[in-house]
Amino acid sequence: MRCLTPACSPSSERLAVLYPHLSNMLVTSSGIDHQLLNKRPRACLAYGGDKPLRYNRLNCRCNASSFAGRVADYASSNKTRNTGGAHQSMDDKVQRRLEIFHEGQDGPPLRILPIGGLGEIGMNCMLVGHYDRYILIDSGLMFPDYEDLGVQKILPDTGFIHRWRHKIEAVIITHGHEDHIGALPWVFPVLDPSTPIYATSFTMELIKRRLDEYAIKSDGRLKIFDMRTRFNAGPFEIESIRVTHSIPDCCGLILRCCDGTIFHTGDWKIDESPIDNKYFDRTALEQLSKEGVTLMMSDSTNVLSPGRTTSEADVAKALMHKVLSAKGRVITTQFASNVHRLGSIKLAAEASGRKLVFLGMSLRTYLDAAWRDGQAPFDPSILVKPEDMDLFAPKDLLIVTTGSQAEPRAALNLASFGNSRSLKLNKEDLVLYSAKVIPGNEIRVMKMMNRIAELGPNIAMGRAENLHTSGHAYRGELEEVIQLVKPQHFMPVHGEYAFLKEHERLGKDSGVRHTAVIKNGEMLGVAPLRNRKVLSSGFFPLGKEDLTLMYNDGDKAFGTAADLCIGERLRIALNGIIIVSMEVMRKEADKRHWQKGSDGPQNGLRGRVKITTRCLWVDRGKLLDALHKAATAALSSLPLDAALGLIEHTVGLALRKVVQKYSNRRPDVIVIASEASQSVRNPAVSQNGISIDEKRRTGSIQEKQVDAKWRSKQKQEPRSAFLKTQTSRGGNHPSFLKQNVKSKFHRAADEHTESRNGAKEEMTLSSPKERTVYNGSESDLLPETPNSLETVSTESLTEEVLRFTGSEVNMTTRSTRESSDAGLMEEKAMDDSVNSAKMSSPTIRRKWKSGEVLVLIEARKQEENNLQQGQGRKRIWKAVAEALAEAGFERTPDQCKTVWFSLVKRYKSSVEAVNNGAKNFSFYDAMHVALSGMEVVSNKKSKE
Repeated sequence: MRCLTPACSPSSERLAVLYPHLSNMLVTSSGIDHQLLNKRPRACLAYGGDKPLRYNRLNCRCNASSFAGRVADYASSNKTRNTGGAHQSMDDKVQRRLEIFHEGQDGPPLRILPIGGLGEIGMNCMLVGHYDRYILIDSGLMFPDYEDLGVQKILPDTGFIHRWRHKIEAVIITHGHEDHIGALPWVFPVLDPSTPIYATSFTMELIKRRLDEYAIKSDGRLKIFDMRTRFNAGPFEIESIRVTHSIPDCCGLILRCCDGTIFHTGDWKIDESPIDNKYFDRTALEQLSKEGVTLMMSDSTNVLSPGRTTSEADVAKALMHKVLSAKGRVITTQFASNVHRLGSIKLAAEASGRKLVFLGMSLRTYLDAAWRDGQAPFDPSILVKPEDMDLFAPKDLLIVTTGSQAEPRAALNLASFGNSRSLKLNKEDLVLYSAKVIPGNEIRVMKMMNRIAELGPNIAMGRAENLHTSGHAYRGELEEVIQLVKPQHFMPVHGEYAFLKEHERLGKDSGVRHTAVIKNGEMLGVAPLRNRKVLSSGFFPLGKEDLTLMYNDGDKAFGTAADLCIGERLRIALNGIIIVSMEVMRKEADKRHWQKGSDGPQNGLRGRVKITTRCLWVDRGKLLDALHKAATAALSSLPLDAALGLIEHTVGLALRKVVQKYSNRRPDVIVIASEASQSVRNPAVSQNGISIDEKRRTGSIQEKQVDAKWRSKQKQEPRSAFLKTQTSRGGNHPSFLKQNVKSKFHRAADEHTESRNGAKEEMTLSSPKERTVYNGSESDLLPETPNSLETVSTESLTEEVLRFTGSEVNMTTRSTRESSDAGLMEEKAMDDSVNSAKMSSPTIRRKWKSGEVLVLIEARKQEENNLQQGQGRKRIWKAVAEALAEAGFERTPDQCKTVWFSLVKRYKSSVEAVNNGAKNFSFYDAMHVALSGMEVVSNKKSKE
């Protein structure tokens, strides 16, 4: 071990005087190598400082006058301490575990602290510093695993970055992949407002777009640098060198300071024939090797792959061959960021006479950024729009899609389900998979390819097709660069922990003396070089920070795993959840009543228990019965004065045990206990001598009987005839219903409301057909009888209008439907008044009559000229409603629009039947005349 500071390096004679029992150490003419064989004095001589020597592992800053005193203090204190192992202090071992990061001018001057990217794929983010001044290299995200339910992005610990914002003086971005820039919208705001962001021009275009998406203002903090141009950032003089990768403008970084030189490769490979003719800069590395490199950090992604990567030019040849030999439509999928491959695909499209189509926003995002930077292989304006693909023959199209990793909303994945509006796969298509399956995505990618194969297209994928090459160096290239740079220290980065260890082994085999593998949050110190020669004292671990991963759901939600309840989501998904609602009854009067009856418990609490489960196997209701019994038993076991919190805990514990015994699951149990209201606490008897509990049990049976009676009556007497009869008695106004129904209906409702405790319940429609309409299901729209519209209400047209006009249907239709449903309930109340408490105040449903429909058709025809002159559609339908009002029919504009579009739809579906001689639409002639006249007006306006 060498004393790090030349000013305090003692001579051999002076050291012998100060520390006699170390006279057997090896002393050389060029300095002192303290071979102390794991003895504690080695650390003392190598690291002085202001703290007590036994706790201090920092570089020596002592002077001659204080050095002897410190050694003497250490020698006296070392005699009384317990030791463990070969002369190692157990106290020091504990202390080293508790050590925090060194700050200030203490410790090794060069320091590395990875925040992400080590032991994982993605989220590359690393602090590199000189003493207490740092720069942040990259700020990437990581994509979630299947266990991270509801999460789209995993981000580095922004809280830690915020705490250290006063130490971070700059951010340097090596290239524009998401695992290097994806976290900037969250990291950028937590940095000091004056901290600049450095990147190449193409990468900066991507950063600007990303910050704009999140409405983050850069305020002049974005700085662009060129290759081989030196600039100062934080404590370092930085120089970027060109490396080849699967995205333009990728660079490695050389960080120089007074205490050494650090080389960070970024993501890289050696492409001997790149598409853009921008070669890997070996010359810069040869010059760097002559200067001397204190520390080299290198990408480890493909360290397990032997040999060397193939060139992007080889992939271009394979793509050209596939496209030229295809007879039908060609569909290729790739990583959107690979702009070089987009250029190869464009060349293949030109050679085969095909038009190029992009499906997926990310493809256009990267191409536009390259175009603004002047590095795009072609002008984005030549692309055919997806909506214009039908104008070309399939053999004249080459489609590039997103979705190589089977992302849920990506174009190719949607097409595999048949859900894409732009892409419908068929047997004549050729699908080229020009990408690599990212580890962790294998299952869903193969499922997607299986679905595509079932649809019929031919698929070309796999290494044998040579349709893809990696952007990360293989083992042969990694070894070449290590031997070219000849670093004193080597630390692998960017990869799983097994990749890092294998890369470390490769570094040792390549002749590097000092290597280290660390994890995220571990700080590593590097001793400086002396006189720029390859002489070093090795790595020094300086502590560990417990970093916290941050998560984003793709929208506003952002926080820790606890904030986004990720563990809870997975637990519920695997084990299910039980929700229990209980009203607790505990009065003494209740207790006396229970003792008289046979249903209630003799002692303890009683309550009404409702149990709901989700994501849990209930064995056709058997488990629910067991849960209900367990909840009732647990409740009855508690004293009358038990607190609600105790009740919830006891019942929850009982239900967990039941489920664990029944199905070996541990679901989440949520128990909500509340005090019962007065009406529930007193199980009183109604006026007729029947208990309300008994009425509640028999109520549902009576309601079913009423429904059955009403359905049989509907079959015997149509509703239209029923309404006509009532109209002749009481006129068109619904007041006759109110007068006739109130005496029976409300008396029954008032009597039953007491047992229901005033709670409103959902209405049940009588007619099966009307129940279907009320629930939003598909139903018959326009009956095929001559006078169909005399018996069809507005709400019966809703489903057809929704299919025809989409979102144009106004909420007025819903309100009309609800009022018409209330009318059905009134009719039911007139025949049967038993159990009528479910119905609200009565109204009737107004029907569309034939004359009313004809007025609507004529009025809409007359307003077509106004529509062509530029009047708004709302005004048109308002005028139609006014025309109906003048004819004596009161309708809203939305009702008029709803029926009109239903008529248009029915007319279109009846054209073929009329041509065959079958006329099944009573308003066909009127609609034919109206639509023909409207077409004439439209054509005349277009010619003008």
